Amino acid sequence: MKPFRYFAATTAVFGLAFALPAQAHPRLVSSSPVTAANAINVRIITLNFNESILPQMSGLEIIMTGIPGMAGHHPSMKVTGIKVAASADRKSLTARLPRRLSAGTYDVSWHAVGSDTHRVTGKVSFTAR
Repeated sequence: MKPFRYFAATTAVFGLAFALPAQAHPRLVSSSPVTAANAINVRIITLNFNESILPQMSGLEIIMTGIPGMAGHHPSMKVTGIKVAASADRKSLTARLPRRLSAGTYDVSWHAVGSDTHRVTGKVSFTAR
């Protein structure tokens, strides 16, 4: 009977060890530009995640939140013409812009869905010069 208990306990421990990572949600591990950066000539924005995401259920939008010298005098503006693609390993989202971002402050609001199909969201804010 002892060998059976040992086998059952070992199987349960290994089963939990391999099941836990599958239950995790995607987490942003880095971005370019980074949060709070002062970036120059921004034409590409990259978000890197700790695990593969489902590209068809993930995405981002870029919002200009401020223009130098115009604090509080204009509404936020959505950047258009963005082409978003996932990397081959599906751990990154890259947004290609038709032209460099104008000087101002920006929020990149993103959402990502991993293999567990739970949607997670976040925001990266930076300043373009």
